[in-house]
Amino acid sequence: MSLIDPISVPADAARDGRVRPGVRLGPAPAPGDERLRVGLLRADRLAMPDFQRWAALGREAAPGNVFAADWLMAPAFVRAGQSLRLAVVEGAAGDWLGALPLGPGLLAPRSPLPVLRSWHCPVGGIGTPLLRPGSERAFWAALLARLDQRPGMAAGLIARSLPLDDPATLALADLCAEQGRLIHRGPGTLRRARIAGRPGDPRAAEVFEKRLTQLEERLAARLGPVRLALHNRAGDCEPWLAAFLALERGGGIARPEPEALRSVVREGHRRGAVRLASLSAGETIVAMSAWLVSDGRGYGLACAHDARMAACSPHRLLMRRVTALAALEGLTRFDVGAGCDPGTDALWPERREFADFAIAIGGAARRALFARAIRAQWS
Repeated sequence: MSLIDPISVPADAARDGRVRPGVRLGPAPAPGDERLRVGLLRADRLAMPDFQRWAALGREAAPGNVFAADWLMAPAFVRAGQSLRLAVVEGAAGDWLGALPLGPGLLAPRSPLPVLRSWHCPVGGIGTPLLRPGSERAFWAALLARLDQRPGMAAGLIARSLPLDDPATLALADLCAEQGRLIHRGPGTLRRARIAGRPGDPRAAEVFEKRLTQLEERLAARLGPVRLALHNRAGDCEPWLAAFLALERGGGIARPEPEALRSVVREGHRRGAVRLASLSAGETIVAMSAWLVSDGRGYGLACAHDARMAACSPHRLLMRRVTALAALEGLTRFDVGAGCDPGTDALWPERREFADFAIAIGGAARRALFARAIRAQWS
């Protein structure tokens, strides 16, 4: 076994975390009576069996966070170095029920209090664990029990960027309430989204469509006919990446981790999971976008536009076409990525809320210390 510091967690600590609207998470036992094993794997020393289990988990995982999949996260792990750990919960048969990257940090830039922070791919921005369907509660119960027994130097756990509507987040909150464990919600963020069957205000959409049509006519008058290009061929990936990063630089954007985007786009494009598009007016590329498709959902990865044409809103002109493509592909949800700012317009009528959560771990004294610190920091 390559698991580090494994412990056994009785099956009665594992609960089914699936949620139906309006129903509180119940105490139904997780399937099977196996004892769960929990470990923290060195992210830079994963063995081939670990990658195989991780890949198997990704193929069978519940929708929610494709950004924790092995093919997407592994290159970032290599760059992150030896401090990063992959927290895994493993069943008796050796299969992984869930995985969540964790790394050391401080509660705040000026706070000396050490904590564990969940870590996610920089281009993703979604912090939920990668989980088998129905194992949400089992995963959190096992992981928190492990951290209670061996918290190391950490005073608490910060679970970053959890969507408030996700079963994993609801299971975590319910479990902490049941155990009397502190869980404190930090600042939240809102992201725009499209959800099938929820078109938003039809009158606002009609007005917005007319406005976009006018802007496209203005752009065509300045530069030439407006055309959409989809870059599906194997040889399209590298030219698209080069043009996209150049477009960002032209707009004064210095991407902090360009290699993270490159690795995700390259591997995702090879797998057919990443879509690449560009919008041109005449001979000039005025906007570009990349998005990820998984389990019938779309996730924005990156977008850029020609700042000189900002008055014509080329990004929104491109997004109008992208959302139409998403509808044709049958995507049930399209989430705007953490690095994309679509504005509050009719193209993205839904809102999705994310927040960080602080969770107490360890013994009574450690939990009391963390409770005082987090309330002072986040109040």
